[in-house]
Amino acid sequence: MNQRIGQAFSEMTPVLVFFLIFLFSRVEGSTHGPICQWYGDPCRSMAVHWIESDSKAERTTFTFFFQRSGGVDWTQSVVLSRPFGSTDHQVHSADLKGLNPNTRYAFRIMRGDLKLGTWFFKTAPEDPVEGMTFVTGGDMFHTREMLNSMNQRAGTEEPLFALLGGDLALADGAKADRWLDWVQSWGQYAVSPSGLSIPMIPVIGNHEVKGAAYRPTNAPGREDAPFFYSLFFGMEQGSRFAVDFGSYLTVIGLDSGHTENVASQTPWLKEALNKRRNVTSKFVSYHRPAWGTGAKPDAVEIRKEWCPVFEEYGIDVVFESDHHVYKRTHRLTGGERDDTNGVLYLGDGAWGVRTRTVAPDVKRTRPFLAHAESVNHLIKVILRKRAIQFEALTASGVLIDSTEIIRRNKN
Repeated sequence: MNQRIGQAFSEMTPVLVFFLIFLFSRVEGSTHGPICQWYGDPCRSMAVHWIESDSKAERTTFTFFFQRSGGVDWTQSVVLSRPFGSTDHQVHSADLKGLNPNTRYAFRIMRGDLKLGTWFFKTAPEDPVEGMTFVTGGDMFHTREMLNSMNQRAGTEEPLFALLGGDLALADGAKADRWLDWVQSWGQYAVSPSGLSIPMIPVIGNHEVKGAAYRPTNAPGREDAPFFYSLFFGMEQGSRFAVDFGSYLTVIGLDSGHTENVASQTPWLKEALNKRRNVTSKFVSYHRPAWGTGAKPDAVEIRKEWCPVFEEYGIDVVFESDHHVYKRTHRLTGGERDDTNGVLYLGDGAWGVRTRTVAPDVKRTRPFLAHAESVNHLIKVILRKRAIQFEALTASGVLIDSTEIIRRNKN
């Protein structure tokens, strides 16, 4: 039966597929999600999360089943449950391991005898695929309409995953209902034309934290970001992490002064990058920009601590957020333009928020900038053998900027 469902999806038009996924994902109002997250090996694992906002005991017993595309039997997975911050809500997760690379899976969630829906995901390939894509951006949610439309654009681009650069629900560590909306929107709209739920790799921002401050030298502890840390996996050491796609792609996430000081992460960053010297493509994401447009002050602590490390270890691109504009720097070494060996910085967090103003003379006052404008966007990254391409797209798919970098000899 489920094999026929998968075959049927491949033969449908994108509009019809989206309509059916919309129906599948409209679970009862107290269950929000599901969303998929990568924190381990993306080729062989997937974490699936959903939030139950009904505290009645009889409504919180879930079972989870998954099936490889073309398979016959459904496998039941353990469901892990925990409180969602300090609320009465519960986060439920299935942490799937031992999956096959580059394989489509179906999963379904049961609450008691009630089937909540059927969804699909795909694991990452073990080896690079020409033209593989992912999308990235941050500062996601001022209004549900803005969030929905950009989430839908993310799904329409059919990326392998989404790297989300912080300020996800803009809930300030206190507004749980905004997280429920955010999870529901991603599960419902970030779906590819072929019916796949888009996995995310989440990074922390200041609006995940009580007080919403940038505190690079006296950051509060993780207890001040209760929803972020209770929802996502892989954050046992805080929100600094590395996700490795075989030996061809590494994504590094850092905490830009929200629950951990900037300087305290530098030794870990050096060690992580030293282990990955020979990885083909290396990307870093954090929230507060080191090289911004002036919409807010730059993170000078990051310039001092991390930027020299990015240059030393050959980071291809750094993704920044927070300022609610679009920006692209020149490739930089020591803050100066270096078109051959420099690091490219892209951002600055305008996924689904009201944008800020960019000064008309910004490229004169900030000569490290190649492009800057006040516009909502996501960034699509296209991995090719000889180059990496970048496209900044609006929710309607309009291309506002593009560039590419030729791959360097990592040796």
